[in-house]
Amino acid sequence: MAIITTIQGTDSLSASRVTLNDNFTAINDELAQVTTLLDPSTGNLTGVIDAGVETLLVDAGNAAEFATTGNTLTSDTDVDGAISFNGAVSYDVTAASALPAANSFVGTIYVIDSTTAANPVTLNIGDNGQEITLVADGGTVYIDNTNIAGPTAAVEIAEFGTLTLRFVGTMWYIVSSFNATITI
Repeated sequence: MAIITTIQGTDSLSASRVTLNDNFTAINDELAQVTTLLDPSTGNLTGVIDAGVETLLVDAGNAAEFATTGNTLTSDTDVDGAISFNGAVSYDVTAASALPAANSFVGTIYVIDSTTAANPVTLNIGDNGQEITLVADGGTVYIDNTNIAGPTAAVEIAEFGTLTLRFVGTMWYIVSSFNATITI
């Protein structure tokens, strides 16, 4: 922090000229150090080793918010390294009578109401690597096999049954199933 010399009320302007110049030099030197980290033209902050903040908003919180009460990433996020989960993992659950359009799956678990669903339910294509779980509710649900690798007929999921699928390339692949009939 810049060391500033106080000018006394009894000092004359001519006698304080060196002190004033030294004060401005000290402030300018400190400002130069700050502008190496914070570019005043672009607003970019770089080279910071540590930042102690209570809440950090990225793009005013539209992209991400990091806080002691929890972190929220609202933009698509790619992770190129390993992830370790040391606590519980929760997935969203969506009640549905129909599944989303092609490449529009935003949920992880879809509970399909057999009393309002089409027979069979159309399973559109997803995004490469995406995984979803379908849960039958209210009775048996039939899933069209057109975009599922392997089955030769609609997949039948009995009430409370599940079907977990992962999209690879151009097809959904069955990862697991419970209380489901898959005809091959």
